[in-house]
Amino acid sequence: MSRLEGSQQSFWKTEAGPVHYAKLSKDLEVDTAVIGGGISGALTAYLLAKAGRSVAIVEARDFSAGSTGGTTAKLSSQHQLIYHEMLQRDGLDVARKFYDANEEGRKLIESISKEHNIDCDFTEEDAYVFTQDGSHTESLKAEAQAYDEIGIDGGMTNSIPIDFDVSSALVMRKQAQFQPVKFIHGLLKAIEELGGKIIQHTRYMDKEEHDDYLVLTTNTPYKITCKQVVLATLFPVEDPHSFYSNTMEPMSSHLTAFESDQPFGTGVYIGQDEPRRTFRGAYDGDQPILIVGGNTHRTGNKSSTIDHYEAIRQFTKAEFGLTKMLAYWSEHDMVTPDRRPFIGPIEEGNDKMFVMTGYNKWGLAVAGTAAQLICDLIEGKENSYAEFLSPQRDLPKKEEKEDQPSILEQAKQLSKGEAKRFEINEEASGMYRDHTGDIHYVNLTCTHLGCEVKWNDGDETWDCPCHGSIFDGTGKVIAGPAKDPLKQIDVS
Repeated sequence: MSRLEGSQQSFWKTEAGPVHYAKLSKDLEVDTAVIGGGISGALTAYLLAKAGRSVAIVEARDFSAGSTGGTTAKLSSQHQLIYHEMLQRDGLDVARKFYDANEEGRKLIESISKEHNIDCDFTEEDAYVFTQDGSHTESLKAEAQAYDEIGIDGGMTNSIPIDFDVSSALVMRKQAQFQPVKFIHGLLKAIEELGGKIIQHTRYMDKEEHDDYLVLTTNTPYKITCKQVVLATLFPVEDPHSFYSNTMEPMSSHLTAFESDQPFGTGVYIGQDEPRRTFRGAYDGDQPILIVGGNTHRTGNKSSTIDHYEAIRQFTKAEFGLTKMLAYWSEHDMVTPDRRPFIGPIEEGNDKMFVMTGYNKWGLAVAGTAAQLICDLIEGKENSYAEFLSPQRDLPKKEEKEDQPSILEQAKQLSKGEAKRFEINEEASGMYRDHTGDIHYVNLTCTHLGCEVKWNDGDETWDCPCHGSIFDGTGKVIAGPAKDPLKQIDVS
């Protein structure tokens, strides 16, 4: 298809405009160097400077060039559905502590923005997870029960405060949204006022370790000498024993910004149906904007990125009537086995190098708590989250893949006329054995507006629960509104 309309830069970056800081131009000596200019690094540098330490924050590209500048910018403890899972796997104390970590982080960000009069469009909003076709109502109810056990202000509802049809939804009250790049820009000014050094377009390359200090080499002729270094990057630029490579998985999502003729309304939203959609309102000056995202997948799979944006564009047109796409961009993050970030010493016993990574696509709120934890560890203070977020904590064991039948083995078990759902590259897929014995593999995303089709074993068809399209077992269209067949996939 032709190139998409709009800018390929995040709306938040364009709307906030650039900031101008110099490259490293001489050797520098500080107590702590923070590598990474997103919200984790900026908050950590700010708290360290406020505690009286000399600090430098060093960004290889532009500030907010990574995950922070690419997010939907929800400051929320509602991470889609997570608390029922945590209760079942880890128990009540862990689930409640995770909620508290996010709440404390969100409140810290709000407090800092008020203290320094940072104009970052901070507003309190209720957060919603919804299902349109009703297929995830029971999952929402289970999560609502977890809310009750933990003491979270929220619960089930059949309506939401915008013109958007849902079957049911789960609300978490008193969450927030903001403009993350504007917040970072304001935070950088506060760091400077506290004596911190702001360094841009300077890449960390390596380290020289000494008994009481580190010497960091960069892509400039100059070096930074420090007592500690904090790696607040998407993936740690140091990875002892390949722990982080072997433990985390990279995920990507795709976002868009649409011009609207009226304000969006209240609330921040994410769907539980596949393909998942997330949206919220914003402004560009007085111009109302709708931010719409989704289509999360493992980074680097073979799916077309343009197809992801096109699917989001079609969804936005169908549900909101908006067609003018101002910007589109991708966002990337790392996922940990237990859905808690890795915050703390990079390895056991290392008191000079710290990491902040693995935010599981929901890092904005908890970044405040993470930054306070790093500050306390460096200051030698107690912090109740030290073990809870430590990279050295016990982690769930990965499921052994050999214990799971391969896709081809599952297909062999199908009888004629039978179908089965499976996932490949985290995308909903289906397999079907026709009455001659041949197997057909299809992507289960309806080609009309992107809902996930469901198997109808009585008619041997893939049926769309959203708008009624019907496809035969091989993916051919039987009844519209869809015009194109389901996409065939290669599982070999």
